[in-house]
Amino acid sequence: MNFDSDFGNIYDRLYNSHKELMRYSEYEVFSNKNFEKKCKDNYNSVMRFLRNITERNFYSIFDDALIFADSINNNKQLIEELWGKNKITRLVFGLSQIDIVNQICTIGRNKGQKYINIEHWTILIYFYFTIKTLAPQYYEFPSNNLFLTILNIGDKSNTVLLPQKEEVNEKLLFNGFTTYYRMLFSTAIFSKGKALDFELLGNSANLDLDKIKGFLMEFKSLCSLNYDNIMESIVDNPVDHFHGEFVKDRKEYVYSQSLRLKYDKAYVSFSDLMIGDYFTFKTLIPAINHLSKGNINKETLTFSRRMDDLIEKSSVNSFVIFGMNIENDQHVLRNLMLSFYNANQKKPHIIYCYFNSEEKEEFIKQFSAVITFSQEVSAYAHKIEVSYIRTQDILKEYFYKG
Repeated sequence: MNFDSDFGNIYDRLYNSHKELMRYSEYEVFSNKNFEKKCKDNYNSVMRFLRNITERNFYSIFDDALIFADSINNNKQLIEELWGKNKITRLVFGLSQIDIVNQICTIGRNKGQKYINIEHWTILIYFYFTIKTLAPQYYEFPSNNLFLTILNIGDKSNTVLLPQKEEVNEKLLFNGFTTYYRMLFSTAIFSKGKALDFELLGNSANLDLDKIKGFLMEFKSLCSLNYDNIMESIVDNPVDHFHGEFVKDRKEYVYSQSLRLKYDKAYVSFSDLMIGDYFTFKTLIPAINHLSKGNINKETLTFSRRMDDLIEKSSVNSFVIFGMNIENDQHVLRNLMLSFYNANQKKPHIIYCYFNSEEKEEFIKQFSAVITFSQEVSAYAHKIEVSYIRTQDILKEYFYKG
């Protein structure tokens, strides 16, 4: 966001990104017949419905999603039944699906939909099909709700790929809106090439690129949760993208699906971008890999494997986290702790750069919450040294001119 405001105003550009997606995107599936049919039928159904949507109606999708979230959050009996029937899962560090719904409602109510974490919306797809399967008599879905209408449209295919006990997960993972959602936000984040072409960035003239390069060159290794190549453009060194990356002029398949956008007389691939809630896109999607066997798929390593390789190969014992809000990324901390332990680092050190006091307090809270390993590993994790630096101090010292 320091390099261009487009990376910070995604919601404001979302309708234009929708129109760009409709015109220039390509979605291709190369797998067995049933897998292909399921994916394409559901996606094409959503695309046909949304092709001529107006800007006003487009943004009402998210307004209606917020209404649906409120209808869940305000129904205590429903939440109790969901807990009772194990439809809500609490992870070892305390996070549950209903916590994400609560965050959506709280932020939406206090600040508005554009401030809601873009990765949270997909949890509502899970709740829609879960509640629909339970069919409780005491709960009614919001009427005339465009978000729910699209989820139904995205569930067109009758092809069954998973056992009946996985019905909800199948409807979530293969819903046409799930794929459209990934395509939409990938297109918005790509920002007409700004994610790849450093010359297009609007604020680079106000930054001291030499100082930024010197700052980055101080580190043994660079890794990112973002998808752009801004760091590579500055230091001309490889960067490990833990959540995927934009790749130009190469058609890639991940889980036998290729998501791409026409750009600069070629294509940009975003097939491996992880965009969505923690439960779906950071844990569940890899589980469907066995459904799309073949030798065309891009090799994708798990987050834990990437972190282990990084710590082991570079002998890193200090890790600086810059520009990351811990919300929805608790796995980063857990895997970092485990990788330090696996590498037998004697004096591990984590330095967290925080933007405001609330962000620092949440990090401190989550740091303790994620330590739920064996007694030996947990004792090790608790002893990791943690330091804090204000993000603004880093920006002032290394980023901006003057």
